[in-house]
Amino acid sequence: MKKRKRKGKTQRKVNRKKGKMTEITNTDERALNADRISELPEHILHHILCLLRWPADLARASILSKKWKVIWESFTSFYFDQRHFQCVNAADKWDHLQPLPVEKQSSIFKQVFEESLGGVELPLIQKFILFVENTLATRLDQLPSIQKFRLHVFFSVHLLVPFMNHWISVATDKNVNELDIHAKMDGKFYSLPEVVFTSRTITSLKLYGCGVGDSTAIILPNLRELSMKAMRINENIVHNFVQGCPLIEDMRLINCYGFKFLHVSSLPKLNKFEVHERSSLRSVKLEAPNLETFLFHGKKSSRCKLILAGCGNLKNLTLKHGHMADKSFHEHISHFPLLEKLFLLECHTLHRITILSDKLKKLSLVRCHKLKEANIDAPNLLSFEYTGAELPFSSMNASRLQEVKLHLKSQKQKLVHKFIEGFDGKGFKLFLASKQDVNIYEELRGLHLPHFGAYKIQLTKSASMVENLLNSHLRDFHPKTLTLKTSLTSDLLVFIQEKILNKEKTPPSCCKYYSKKCWQHYLEGVKMSLFPNASSAENPSMFLELKWSEPSPLPEDVEITELTDIDE
Repeated sequence: MKKRKRKGKTQRKVNRKKGKMTEITNTDERALNADRISELPEHILHHILCLLRWPADLARASILSKKWKVIWESFTSFYFDQRHFQCVNAADKWDHLQPLPVEKQSSIFKQVFEESLGGVELPLIQKFILFVENTLATRLDQLPSIQKFRLHVFFSVHLLVPFMNHWISVATDKNVNELDIHAKMDGKFYSLPEVVFTSRTITSLKLYGCGVGDSTAIILPNLRELSMKAMRINENIVHNFVQGCPLIEDMRLINCYGFKFLHVSSLPKLNKFEVHERSSLRSVKLEAPNLETFLFHGKKSSRCKLILAGCGNLKNLTLKHGHMADKSFHEHISHFPLLEKLFLLECHTLHRITILSDKLKKLSLVRCHKLKEANIDAPNLLSFEYTGAELPFSSMNASRLQEVKLHLKSQKQKLVHKFIEGFDGKGFKLFLASKQDVNIYEELRGLHLPHFGAYKIQLTKSASMVENLLNSHLRDFHPKTLTLKTSLTSDLLVFIQEKILNKEKTPPSCCKYYSKKCWQHYLEGVKMSLFPNASSAENPSMFLELKWSEPSPLPEDVEITELTDIDE
């Protein structure tokens, strides 16, 4: 009896390195070669296109396949950024752009383009106008509405004003949801068309360098996100937005000026509020019972009074306030029993603080240079960060800590050792790094710290976090030495064995498609030796000398710690 043939034929391939034969079916090969990205749901493919900001990248994506072409044609987000037309030879790059046939040209294009720009040698501006006009004319007709419209202009804005008015009006006519206008003008502000402020569909409005008049009628019943940056506004304008946009959840005023008193209430859904001070604010008063996140970045000389008693549900607080006294700080903290994240940045007039909280999970004290005493009683604290010259902690009750970050520019070794000993025996691993050296201790028993300079110190209970820290540090600084105290079963030892000690003689293939290579491409050689104080073969201490083909990729004055927002 003959055996039936299988539907999928089998091919035999030999793995030369291992001398083994593996079987791969045609079905397997088809699966390997399948375009799985194109099979993703349409909304995910739209999100992928949202991440492609350069026009050329979007154009390439649209010709990948028929499906991508259809996705591109139904794509409802429009990004127009003049920086793509700013370099000297950008005009040649866009030579293929030509005016549309007369019947498809907008009225503003016919009226203004030839008259205002036709006789002037402004190729970059002309190409930018052609690009926007052509894109809108060829794609907008078949779309009933659009999701996002982003327009960023940076030079010769005064010549573009009539076109910008038309483009933004077209977007509002198409019931745009998210509008982002960045207009950088010298000495003047771009005045938005009035239709923007009476749209019933806009849910997100982000403005940079735009002008809003005192008497402008603002009625945006569905607006949920408002961001105004580098704008001249006053108390009346803020009041008009608050009264005309009752559903605002996220409000940000970044480097705006022209007002001294900021009072916000009557926004029952306000969840996040952010203020970056540019001129001298005298007071910020918030009455927002559902506010969960508040960020205030004051000027160095700021004496702004913060009145936040009406924000009892606050969970995330970031304060950069150069003149906030101890008493004011303690008054603020007493109003926020639900606070989970606290970030104090450059609060130079704080001297002695006490933080008592059973809700606090993350605490950062960064460059509060006059802080002499800090008492922390936060039994549920998980993450702690400190940057400064001295360790001011008189007491710290944080039994659930998972991560500690310290950046000390100068410190007595005994004090640091005593502070670290407070976490010994709790499963912590120590990462100690400068631009020149890296020391990793997965065993804190018998710890002997090296000579201290400007070191970044991090304790963590996560083994994978140590590997990530090392990977990141090697990428940024190209240190000369790496000292490791660990156990033979450590995952980190395997990482170092594979990535550093057994480094391929040929250039790594991990970054062949990228111009900026990872650190493995710059590591030329490694010399390993046992650390002189190694006492046990079961807990080896290795000393590695690293030789790089290029110096550290970052400038010498870059700090070795990065400050992040309180939000994750």
